Amino acid sequence: MGAYRYATGTWIYGTVGDRYILSGYRQGLPIEERVKKISQIEGISGIEMIYPADFEPGVQKVAEIVKECGLDCAIVGVDLTGDPTWQYGTFSSPDLEVRSRAVELTMKTIEAADALGAPAINIWPGEDGYDYPFQVDYRQNWERFKKCVIEVASQRPDKKICLEYKLREPRARSLISTADSAGLMCSEIGLSNVGVTIDVGHALQAKENIAESLSLLSRLGVLFHVHLNDNYGDWDDDMMVGSVRLIEFLEMVYYLKTLSYDGWLSIDVYPYREDPAQVVEGSIKVLEKMDGVLERFGLDKISSSLDKGSAIPLLSQLLDAIIRE
Repeated sequence: MGAYRYATGTWIYGTVGDRYILSGYRQGLPIEERVKKISQIEGISGIEMIYPADFEPGVQKVAEIVKECGLDCAIVGVDLTGDPTWQYGTFSSPDLEVRSRAVELTMKTIEAADALGAPAINIWPGEDGYDYPFQVDYRQNWERFKKCVIEVASQRPDKKICLEYKLREPRARSLISTADSAGLMCSEIGLSNVGVTIDVGHALQAKENIAESLSLLSRLGVLFHVHLNDNYGDWDDDMMVGSVRLIEFLEMVYYLKTLSYDGWLSIDVYPYREDPAQVVEGSIKVLEKMDGVLERFGLDKISSSLDKGSAIPLLSQLLDAIIRE
């Protein structure tokens, strides 16, 4: 996929803990070592960072490290889940002081992105949602969240503000849970610098079709950033791309090409027990091979077949192209 640039997140070299082993399965590396190791992964030219966790040495120092390692910063995510302050929401919190603190942290994240030359920040509002019926006023939550995003985005129209949706976790139900709700939020906000990060693992967990969700967000003009991983559909497992849903990823690559997506493709994996570099490199190789299959097969041939509405002949031919005896 020659036109695309691949990034991955600093978390791949973290402790990668789970709810049963909170301390993780390995010792997390200092940020300097994480950046260096990521720069050595074949196919990677960009890095994703989290503010403030990844910036303990100081914003300028981290910017220097990233530059020295020859990486571009694709995006900086604001950590709105890692503090008990956010337990009842961030931008949607009924507490004005909490909302103000969330906005302040997001603006500092934009400053960090400026220092690293990142064109965008990522907002994953995992704490914005609810756990029980009758716990929140859904209408007020939506409005409060929207107003805070507008406050952030209107101050920095030069910076892309990406909303990453997810069905659940850590809340039982998330405020921005699907491609539809993310698209609606962006449409109501109505600012050209507000868009969506689609995490394909989140889309799969929400029982979405990846390619269809890409098409919807592209149609709305809000497809800003893509996180790539794989899962079985029950949980956000963050596995190697194509390890479970090969055909769905082949269709995804076809739509990325025909939609002329020109943003970053970020390998967002969580390698609990596996070697992080191998998982990232394996993901990129799968995507590149899929791109080659589609190019050899012919995009026009696929397009004309889609107009006929019969899937089996095309699927059979694509499988033949993938599985060569």
